[in-house]
Amino acid sequence: MAERLAYLLDRLGRAVHNLQFTDGLNPAQWGALRFISRAKPATCKPSALADYLCTTKGTISQTLKSLEIKGYIRKIAETKDRRVVRLVLTEAGRVMLTRDPLWHLEAAAAEMSDEITTATRVLSQYVKKLQGECGFKPFGVCPECGHFSGNICGQEGVPRCGLTGEPIAAREIEQICETFLSATN
Repeated sequence: MAERLAYLLDRLGRAVHNLQFTDGLNPAQWGALRFISRAKPATCKPSALADYLCTTKGTISQTLKSLEIKGYIRKIAETKDRRVVRLVLTEAGRVMLTRDPLWHLEAAAAEMSDEITTATRVLSQYVKKLQGECGFKPFGVCPECGHFSGNICGQEGVPRCGLTGEPIAAREIEQICETFLSATN
């Protein structure tokens, strides 16, 4: 069964990869747009994107250059340190994401309503294991993070990051973070 699962994941990966050659974009560009739309502002930088997509900074530089030329993203230099660049979607980038080819996967998954919880749990464990074995940096969202706490300064229900001590804005709870700590780390 393990061999069959590996085969099926390979086939699924190839199908997903091929779906993303659409609307003048390639898989890396779609991945960058998705990341920028879902990442916390502090995480939305080229180095984090390279780690997230498991690629080199040079490849990400070319991907971002192409997306910038197409008008889908903007690079904004930090005011404190002009060498630090944050990535933001433009309105054209948000419109492009409404045509994201991965909606095909969501539609197929929605048809598996009874099995989706089990599939999500199993695939999450699979990804976590492979990330650890392959040395890929884990990314995730606050409620699944080992740093996450629902309290700040003794105030119940105010979420904070246990790493930085910073309060977490409600809109950022489900955004991707590069300081994610897997519960098993």
